[in-house]
Amino acid sequence: MGRLPSLAALVLAPLLAASLSAQDVPQGPLADELGRFLQQPRFRGAQWGALVVSLARGDTLFAWNAERRLVPASNAKLFTTAAALHYLGPDYRFITALYADGPVRSGELFGDLVLYGTGDPMFAEDTSSLAPFADSVVSAGIRRIRGDIVGDASFLGAELTGPGWSPDNVEEDYAAPPSALGAAENRLRLTLYPGASRGESATFDLDPPTDFYHIVNRVTTGRPRQRSRIAVHHLRGDTVEVTGTINPRTRRWGTWIVVHEPARFAASLLRQLLIARGVTVDGFTRSVVDDVPERAEDVLRRVTTYSGPLHQTLAVHRSAALDDIVLMINHRSHNLSAELALRSIGRVAGNAGTFASGARLVQRFLTEQVGVPADAVQVNDGSGLSVLDESTPGALVRLLAYMRRSDLGDDFLRSLPMVGDGLSRRMSRTAAWGRLRAKTGTLVGVSALSGYVTTEDGEELVFSLMVNGVRSIRRARQVQDSVGVRLAELHRESLGP
Repeated sequence: MGRLPSLAALVLAPLLAASLSAQDVPQGPLADELGRFLQQPRFRGAQWGALVVSLARGDTLFAWNAERRLVPASNAKLFTTAAALHYLGPDYRFITALYADGPVRSGELFGDLVLYGTGDPMFAEDTSSLAPFADSVVSAGIRRIRGDIVGDASFLGAELTGPGWSPDNVEEDYAAPPSALGAAENRLRLTLYPGASRGESATFDLDPPTDFYHIVNRVTTGRPRQRSRIAVHHLRGDTVEVTGTINPRTRRWGTWIVVHEPARFAASLLRQLLIARGVTVDGFTRSVVDDVPERAEDVLRRVTTYSGPLHQTLAVHRSAALDDIVLMINHRSHNLSAELALRSIGRVAGNAGTFASGARLVQRFLTEQVGVPADAVQVNDGSGLSVLDESTPGALVRLLAYMRRSDLGDDFLRSLPMVGDGLSRRMSRTAAWGRLRAKTGTLVGVSALSGYVTTEDGEELVFSLMVNGVRSIRRARQVQDSVGVRLAELHRESLGP
């Protein structure tokens, strides 16, 4: 765990000593210019919050409703990733293990084959991680499994939906459920192809190929001038119905199917791989999700020490280091990984792998370590999908300043996308190129951009630009980009004495 500096060491007196409101906007040409960006008639009814502070001098260059709580969207990942580095350490690694829960005699496992996960987001990213596990079963000489294939996600428990997630989002691929064990990012790609003539049934395929879901295909080929109108419905059990019409001129039409039981899904994919390798499986595919802390300690001890009277560890996979996962979370704004990080904080540093436990510890980190006022932040999840999340621009700036001066500062800074590398579609061919690193955030009516920028003079600034209730995300981003470029162009002498 890295050492984080005391609050006094930040030397940001104007920011830390007082709350900033719209009436506290610093005077001068820069403040006037930036204020005009936020006061355009097109943003009537929207709520802007902004704060720009010099890391070198500690003075506030611009403030606008800096202590107003707003929905941060994916800027909440800044809180999650900083807290994960603090509680878990940059070298923390997730473990996924495969073990035989029973004796093996004459090539037969008299018991269950258990795939155990602790929340590794990279293991869950695709299906390639499962192949070496299936190979390990064959290498161990096991040709028949008398028991079940078990996907064990009990390390983080059964909770899969964050508080404040919109019901409209839970079937979207970006809100795939965060399970301690998963595969293919807990989603399937369904692709439909039109038939040869009008009225003919469409054909389809799934990626990855699986029989986990029974697909009831009721999509027919429509008329050439008829738009494709297709709906996906989760029915009871493992049945998914697809209805509608597809335009015959469409080469393909694709959508995502969110997997509601990730651990059992991962186990089913492993079963397919085993059968393809000639292994006979007598039992069923099932999952274990109940959070039992004693079980986690026992399983991890057994699989990492290869001990136990009946347990035979067949394979252990250790993830990339957490600092690399944090980079992935912030560069890709990866919701699934952020939620797994949050709940891992709750499991490892708290008493449960729940959203509430993780959120409570992130909130404690922000108030007790960073010095964020308790009423400046409301943490509910790790990704920012929750509409209940709130933060002031001041809280984000405090965190960014704090992390920049900590022993974890380089890891944290590296995790943020940079204009030209991760933010390549924004502020290109401007003074911000290669000199502005920031985390974006977007929900309906919400846009946020918070990070660091180096001025023409080489002075490092920390900033947060947030807006809620905006009609056009595109126009909000244009303003944020204009402010970012203006800060990158800044010369200190232009501010006056």
